[in-house]
This record gives sequence, structure tokens and C-alpha cells, in this order.
Amino acid sequence: MSSKINNQPQVIFFIMSCLFSHTISDPRISEAGLYCGKDKAPQKSNFIPSFIKEMENLSQLVTDHNWGTQSVNIAEFVPIYGFAQCFQDLSHTDCLLCYAASRTMLPRCLPSLSARIYLDGCFLRYDNYSFYSEETDPLRDKVICTSSERLEVQMERSVERVVDVVAKDAGDGGGFAVGEVEGVYALAQCWKTLGIDGCRDCLSNAVKKVRGCLPNSEGRVLNAGCYLRYSTHKFFKDGGGTNGGNGYKLCSFLISNMVTFLIIVSNCN
Repeated sequence: MSSKINNQPQVIFFIMSCLFSHTISDPRISEAGLYCGKDKAPQKSNFIPSFIKEMENLSQLVTDHNWGTQSVNIAEFVPIYGFAQCFQDLSHTDCLLCYAASRTMLPRCLPSLSARIYLDGCFLRYDNYSFYSEETDPLRDKVICTSSERLEVQMERSVERVVDVVAKDAGDGGGFAVGEVEGVYALAQCWKTLGIDGCRDCLSNAVKKVRGCLPNSEGRVLNAGCYLRYSTHKFFKDGGGTNGGNGYKLCSFLISNMVTFLIIVSNCN
């Protein structure tokens, strides 16, 4: 009962925000990848309420810092480690909206002991061990290649150049970079729990993988410790997001997913 009450203010917040704001910026909430672990929580482990508490604590960290880590021990054999991070080109408002969307999608995996979701603007994961320093995960990392057209040789070279540039820039210490080379755009983002060497190694691995998408016009690498994407369409923001466009569509999406989240929690209890 308490878990339902704790989530009611969030539902009210999003409904009121949508009713009183005609323009909401684009927080890039398209789902790039979702993984649900195979192991399930024991029936009497109090996992669902602890999961909700974990997400609430992460919400506060994201509100304060745009990212955060959080862990909670239900029992010695069922800990929950959580991590959330927005991509650095998102405005704070877009970050909160992206995290809210990821939080309402991830419960589809419950009662799995682990899950991760990549949206095109943020990342959310929980697991039963401390994964914060992981760079790659050969069993669960993904490469997604999509295409509206096949690139010509010259454009392929532009892809290779721009992913090299953003990977190097992000790996030099900032953990994030965007770039453009002759009509090809790219974004590289490391998770803040990685050190400089870990970020470089993760993105080096991602660059090798994403080149395999050529001659597709778009490619993404979803690694355990970083995200790399290129496209012939500009998809990132310069200097943070600005409000505008697709407000009602986004509101409907968030409200419907929040309702789904509450239904899942209710059924799990």
C-alpha cells in the first residue's frame, strides 16, 4: 500500500506538468535497448518494495546531479545496486523526463534481479552486484545498426572520422563529446562511474563495433560502461535543450507509462 502512495505524487506531477505546459522539449526517450536478467527474486525477499525505494533514491540523485548510484541490501543474498545517468547534452528538464520514462519502462523486467535500459537520452540499470566499474559485458552489450539509406564510400569515411574524434574527445577526461564531419553526426558518452582509462577502453571497444554497421546510415553501441552513436541526422543538442515541440505526445507517453508502472507494482505485490 505504501509503495502506491509514494508514487502518486509523481503521477500528479507529470499530469499537472503536461496540462499546464504546451511545449516540452525532446528528452530523447526512444528505447535503444532493454535487457532483463534471467534470475528472479525469491518470493519472500521483499524485492519489489526495495526496488521502488531504490528508484526513489535514484530519482533524488538525478534531480540533484543528473546522475547517481545507489545501493540497498534487502538481505545478504539479495542486494540491489542501481545507477542512472543522463547524457550531458540534455537540459535538466529533459534529463528528468528521460529518467522518468526509463523508470516507468524498466519495471517490465520485474521481478528479475537485474535489468538495464538504454534510451537515446539516458541510461538506467540495477543489478545484484556492484557493476559500476564495468566497461564492457560481452554477453549483454549490443550493436544496433539501422538504415534509411546505404552510405557511399565518402560518407563511410566521414563516419569513421567522426566516431574516432568523439571517442578521443570523450576519453580525454570529460567523458562526453559530440561532433560532426561532413554531414555525419556522432555522440559518445561514458558513465561517470568509470575512470579515464575505463572510459577510453570502453569507447575504443565501441568504435570497433560501430564500424561494423557501415554502410548503414545509423549505428549505436550499447556497452556496459558507455554509449556511442552516429547518424546522418543531427540528434543531439548544442549547449543543452530548449523547450519546444511534441509536448502532448510526450505527456501522453509519460502518463501512460507511469500508470503501467503502478499496475505492475500493484500486481507484483
